[in-house]
Amino acid sequence: MTAALSERSRGQSAKALLKIAWDYPTYKAEEKATGGTSARPVRHALATESVFQTLAGNDPRPLLVLRECEVCNGTDDALLSKGASNERTFLMSTWFHCVKLPVDVLEKNHPYYELFGHDDPEHLFVALPDGSMKLKLESQTSRTELWDSMNLVLSEAYKSDPQPVLKLVAKSLDHMDVLDEKLLDLRTKRNELLETDGAGSPKLQKIDLQIADVEREMTATKAQIAETSKLELKHPQVPSVGAGSAKAAR
Repeated sequence: MTAALSERSRGQSAKALLKIAWDYPTYKAEEKATGGTSARPVRHALATESVFQTLAGNDPRPLLVLRECEVCNGTDDALLSKGASNERTFLMSTWFHCVKLPVDVLEKNHPYYELFGHDDPEHLFVALPDGSMKLKLESQTSRTELWDSMNLVLSEAYKSDPQPVLKLVAKSLDHMDVLDEKLLDLRTKRNELLETDGAGSPKLQKIDLQIADVEREMTATKAQIAETSKLELKHPQVPSVGAGSAKAAR
């Protein structure tokens, strides 16, 4: 593992890309008409197959599902490691449909209750969109075990190995860090010129051109990361969800 994927501290621009795009799916049951009136639906647990259909929706990517608890509610603490780099986790998460479920998912009448088992519910898991190849994980899971589990599911879902892509993206992030330092240096020089030479200084134009060049290179590097990160799914389609939509009931 390279330093860029382990303990390296990233610059502001790279950090802005290292985020998890969470989906917060909820479920709305159909109202049944009786005698010309609609009966208010009663919340109840769905069959496991229906839950995975609802969670997947129209997203064919594998699932990374996190169950919030009263301790970690509103945070990503159950997935991310404290005091250590989570860069690999962030990067690998882009190939997952990341789903976060509320604390009350463990209530027996919650539509998604069947996801986590009844006796010792895991905190999170990764799986294919239909729920197969489900690998249970805990908040105490080591980063190596987490990444191994994520990679197993990714290898099953995508046509190519994601690991070489991670290394390429890490190099691009390294380059973004260098560009961040250049921009900081150029903007510092520009402010100093304004103070010493004033707004009419011809040197400002040269600095502004240099800043524009670095900013264009930064934009190009971000686009390169987006392109490099594209992986082709083995099965790009998922079954359509039935009448129960992902709009919901908590």
